[in-house]
Amino acid sequence: MGNFKKVICSVMALAFVMGFSMEAQAEYPKKPITLVSPYGAGGDSDISARVWAEFARKELGQPILVVNKTGAGGLTGTLYASKAKPDGYTLFLGQAGPCIMVPLITKTGGLNKDSFDYLSRFIVTNSGAVANVDAPWSNLKEFQEAAIKEPGKYVFSSPSATSWLALAFRSWLFQNDVKVKVVEYTSGAESATSIIGNHGDVTFTFPPNYTSLVDSGKLKLLALGAKSEKYPDVPTFAELGYKGNFYGWSGIVIPKGAPQEIKDRLIEVTNIISKNPEFIKAIKNLGFTPDNTSGAEWQKQVDAQYQEMHTLLNELGYLAK
Repeated sequence: MGNFKKVICSVMALAFVMGFSMEAQAEYPKKPITLVSPYGAGGDSDISARVWAEFARKELGQPILVVNKTGAGGLTGTLYASKAKPDGYTLFLGQAGPCIMVPLITKTGGLNKDSFDYLSRFIVTNSGAVANVDAPWSNLKEFQEAAIKEPGKYVFSSPSATSWLALAFRSWLFQNDVKVKVVEYTSGAESATSIIGNHGDVTFTFPPNYTSLVDSGKLKLLALGAKSEKYPDVPTFAELGYKGNFYGWSGIVIPKGAPQEIKDRLIEVTNIISKNPEFIKAIKNLGFTPDNTSGAEWQKQVDAQYQEMHTLLNELGYLAK
């Protein structure tokens, strides 16, 4: 009889916990959600965040407010989001820059890769090295050769001090003995504009910041991270003989410690909208590649990229002391 009572109590307890979790998930969200982007308006981070927010709003039934918290090369927004209450009402637009690069080059506020839980990646991006359409180089190899002949003559317009884009391209400069001046901007949009105005010679940015400008004849692509159906004649970094990972990504992350039922709900929502033809169309129209990688699978990939960049930045002398 005693064992029977124990079984009944265990079943009732389990039912209570399951009921509580389902109720919490069903009630979330009760108010607007903030989605933090650590870079400037109009850049790839901002655009990615707003696309996800628009479609996720329809599933969650609450407004999702995209807030651009810029400064210190992405550190300001990343630190702000990592310290937010883990209740599901402050989310972060995760990218390699803020989630991997920033923690590697600064120890401010105890920030590290594991300050967040990685929920769902929904975009991968084909980064491009671009120059003014009137520049004399037809590809990145020709730019390299010119820059080696005249060290310090040319300017790299950096999309921000500590973004993945900036440091990935700086690693290319370092590995290939290319010495240039560096001018920092706050977003990929700003750095691309600087190239049009001849304030810089080359920048490295994501498709939303180069596609329309390349198509309108204002910029030219010197190299891409991967072969492109849209620009089949543009060589990839690999085809030019360069080693490295020149892809970016965007996804939804949340401050460490959020309830599992809320994380599950956000993963579910991203899974749903990632299958929506209109969402897929919107992503492709921006020059992104739709992707849906969630939970442990995405976490494993982030861990691997973190280790890869740790090794690289250590060689470059960029790791925080």
